[in-house]
Amino acid sequence: MANKDTLETSRASMTDAGVHRSKTVEEYAAEFERLKQEDLPLCLGFSARLNMLWDLAAAAPPQAEGRVISILAINRSWKESDVRKWLTKDVLPPRLDLQNMVRFLVAQLGEGQDVMRWEAFLIYGSPIVSSPISSAMYREDRTRREIASTIFAQITDEFGIAPSAYDADQVFQRCLTLMHKFNIYELRDFQSGHLEPFRNYMFPKE
Repeated sequence: MANKDTLETSRASMTDAGVHRSKTVEEYAAEFERLKQEDLPLCLGFSARLNMLWDLAAAAPPQAEGRVISILAINRSWKESDVRKWLTKDVLPPRLDLQNMVRFLVAQLGEGQDVMRWEAFLIYGSPIVSSPISSAMYREDRTRREIASTIFAQITDEFGIAPSAYDADQVFQRCLTLMHKFNIYELRDFQSGHLEPFRNYMFPKE
């Protein structure tokens, strides 16, 4: 009985394999031609994730305070026009440049970091690649705390929440927690649709 089942399974597999071989080489060639891309698509959010890694590594000043010039001083073989595209236009560096940059930046974060995971995260982002950024690392970052302060002020102003109605430190930490969960890396990532869920989480009804 077992041999019979195995034989039938083998036949089914052969039938399935036959289905995959039903196209001619010319048909496969035509399909390849139809599906191929002339240029790689932009990796949306790549620049924001890359800038955040530079922020976390603290190897160069913030973007508005001379980051590009500092990066060029770290690796003099890079061109300013290319670095600006990497940091602002979601353009990927050549693979070797990207890997060397990530290896350098991740080394600044201490032990226990996975270079390949960071590289994949920069390219594809979450949820395709889960974020390698721990909550503690996110909370301690200066730029993320500045963004949290801006969001905090915007929400209290938008909904008219008086300072006497909350514990400022507790609410600030809740804001950072939700920013981390929502993958907010830059202030522009915070959109109008975030206002309501952030208010509800930061100022829960007792």
